[in-house]
Amino acid sequence: MFLIAFLFGASLMLERLEYDIKCGPLVLGSMVLERLPEDTIDSIVCEHLRASVKIDGGLTMLFWANYQMESWCRAQDLVTVRYFKRTREKNYQAEWYADYDHEARVVRYSDGENYLLPDSARDLLALWFYLRDFPWEKVDSVVLNSHIDRQNQRLVFITTGRRMVRTGLGKFEALTISPRTSGPLGTIFLTTDSRRLPVVIRTRIGAITVSAFLARVRKTRR
Repeated sequence: MFLIAFLFGASLMLERLEYDIKCGPLVLGSMVLERLPEDTIDSIVCEHLRASVKIDGGLTMLFWANYQMESWCRAQDLVTVRYFKRTREKNYQAEWYADYDHEARVVRYSDGENYLLPDSARDLLALWFYLRDFPWEKVDSVVLNSHIDRQNQRLVFITTGRRMVRTGLGKFEALTISPRTSGPLGTIFLTTDSRRLPVVIRTRIGAITVSAFLARVRKTRR
């Protein structure tokens, strides 16, 4: 029950987190993470999350891209109900959504493909927010199922201590959340204060590992 109460309390704010994406010193683009008003999917009350990624700097002569991801996940535990992804790259474009049917244990894609669904599986965006809201003060590791871009994975995350992290917003003491299994998620640095801001997020875009550094925070009440 404490986890449900924690997640419910954390979800009372609408939020927009704006990031600069870098690979080493090179600025590649920007990312925005948003917590939007709750929505209802098939009578299920859902958190509505959105990520917008633009790769438009540094390597634009070789590669540019726009990605939009949206997740509708159960309000009580952030388990995915529906996921949408739009990809716009120099030589590739795609757009699809997927319905996560946990009773039937299947993911149904809008292009007609179906995949088996692990128990309580989350998409990439839902995982980011779940790991942020997770009560790390009570445990130091968690094992989670995921279904991301047509692949199922069982992921392990642990806390590996605290460190000072600097972004455009300043210097923060951050809790380090690191994966212990291969996958699309890299290390996440969460501030140790009550805001639990993800000040740095590492992930893979194409073949490279990049870091998103928090630059601006905007919040409003629901």
